[in-house]
Amino acid sequence: MKTPMVDESPTGTKPTGPAPEGGEGAECHNCTRTARETAQNEEINLVFLLALVPVISLTFFGQLGLL
Repeated sequence: MKTPMVDESPTGTKPTGPAPEGGEGAECHNCTRTARETAQNEEINLVFLLALVPVISLTFFGQLGLL
């Protein structure tokens, strides 16, 4: 017998609370802002990492005596 990949709640209840404005599927302003900030932070982190690659490479090859 296969086991499900996702844990399912035994009651099958849906989350309670007020529905977001604009009907089902609409996102709240806080969720949209948080998603935008997260994407911006990830982009900045990637740019910083890519900027460090040449420094790391030069240091590595310098330590090996290849420069």
